[in-house]
Amino acid sequence: MTASMRARDDDPYWSLIVGEAPRTLGFLDRDPLSPTAGCGDRTYWAWKFTDFPGARFQESMCVLAYLYATPHVENQFSGSTALRAWIDLGLRFWARQQHSDGSHDEAYPFERSLAATSFTAFYVAEALRFLGDGIDPATQSLVRQALSRSGQWLCGNDEQHGVLSNHLAAAAAALEHIHVLTGDAVFRRRSRHFIDRILSRQSREGWYDEYGGADPGYQTHGTFYLARIWQLTGDSGLLDSMRASTRFLAHCVHPDGSLGGEYGSRNTQTYYPAAFEMLAGVDPTAASIAHRLRSAVSSGTAAGQRSVDAYNYFPLLNNLVFARQAFLAGDATPGTDPVPREGVTHFPDAGIVRVDRTGAVVMVGTSKGGVVKLFERNSGRLTASDCGLIARLDNGRPCATQYLDRDRKVEVTADRIVIRGTLMECARPVMDPVRFLLFRGFMITIGRAPAMARWIKNLLVRVLITRRASLQLQHERIITIADGELLVEDRVTGPDLGRLRDVWRGHVFTTVHMGSSRYFVPQELQAVDGRAGLEPIEVGPGSREIVSRRRAAMPA
Repeated sequence: MTASMRARDDDPYWSLIVGEAPRTLGFLDRDPLSPTAGCGDRTYWAWKFTDFPGARFQESMCVLAYLYATPHVENQFSGSTALRAWIDLGLRFWARQQHSDGSHDEAYPFERSLAATSFTAFYVAEALRFLGDGIDPATQSLVRQALSRSGQWLCGNDEQHGVLSNHLAAAAAALEHIHVLTGDAVFRRRSRHFIDRILSRQSREGWYDEYGGADPGYQTHGTFYLARIWQLTGDSGLLDSMRASTRFLAHCVHPDGSLGGEYGSRNTQTYYPAAFEMLAGVDPTAASIAHRLRSAVSSGTAAGQRSVDAYNYFPLLNNLVFARQAFLAGDATPGTDPVPREGVTHFPDAGIVRVDRTGAVVMVGTSKGGVVKLFERNSGRLTASDCGLIARLDNGRPCATQYLDRDRKVEVTADRIVIRGTLMECARPVMDPVRFLLFRGFMITIGRAPAMARWIKNLLVRVLITRRASLQLQHERIITIADGELLVEDRVTGPDLGRLRDVWRGHVFTTVHMGSSRYFVPQELQAVDGRAGLEPIEVGPGSREIVSRRRAAMPA
């Protein structure tokens, strides 16, 4: 009996996987006579609210194939001929939706997305592995050919609008699978290209680059694909890189079992457990993270499949499959936590400071303007959250202290952190009917050309993520950590002070586009008070500076 078939009384993942099977199948068009038979994008085929099917919903084939192939007393789907037929429809639909060049779309038609191509190819290849001989030979041949085309596209294309290490890791893992399926060494060489890109940008502090900074949530995701490659290849250099990754991530795990948030480059709080279960036997830090956060996965303390929307649902659900496989194959050791019980740990390259005291943990995002999170160590409760200042200008546009800038002037001592920077205008655009019509019109005409697709992707990233408009407003935040009190002092000066109409201290907010952030986690109930979590700061007419202080009791 294989590890994936073995039962354990302390299995933390099985009920989470099998319990989601009805919802997973509900996403899938299971009618073989339907023109969209096998489509996993329910918004497209059932509600008909969108005009194209997103390819990434076909990632559900992985978890469905695992349920089909896994005998368990609580698994009614094991060996089901009906489920096998539905998986067959889903795999065929994925192959049909592929562009002739081998790419797939995620966000809009003719996007030719590296993410969609990589993630779906990886999970389709894993589905084939789970199914083994339990798949129609004609379907297997069709899917293998489509995977080869995906690999060929990935060999000739890259992501130029930014470094997103989790995307590159998925591309590398997909190519490794395609190499195994085809035997063609060109795919393994290209996989190595993506791995080298990731490792060349890995900080000496251990974190992987996500749009120019460290993002703990996405790092748990990207590390999974690297761990899967390591399982397939035994690459010792990759293992060393991941050990550095887990050492960094251990400092971003909070006492309540959550991790990450507004102090990360992409603000994510999602936790993907598989990499840590997979590495637990060779990395005591990974074992410690896996052990500490197993209960957080089931409780929802860390953002997971219970809280995310459809766009992240299947990556997280599939991740539980690999976490369970590794858990069953291991011995569930508690590992070793490298984080000191007392002291200050400063990651200057990431712009993150962790302060550990006997009764409290303080997380500070210096690269994000001084985002502060205060946790009570014993209960795990988030007792204070301060994500910076956010204001409204005289033109109605918002501006804030919270944006990624790793070059801010920062001073860190045992009990005092000083961050100096400026305020920036925030862009929070949304679609309206006219914009949507113009965008779709462009994409189905001129945007069909691959070069234009790359141009529009770069433009969208600039508009939604990287574009900044600096203001003549200097900001200084001083965070003082004493035995009995946490004091956060803000001072704003500069010629544009008269342009500020309303100013707030925000308990929980973000300023940059990121669909994978702001999922609900229970700590938000503790962090948000007052009017939508905003604390007004009075600005008098003719003021030459704004000074604001907030105090919070430090748990003993």
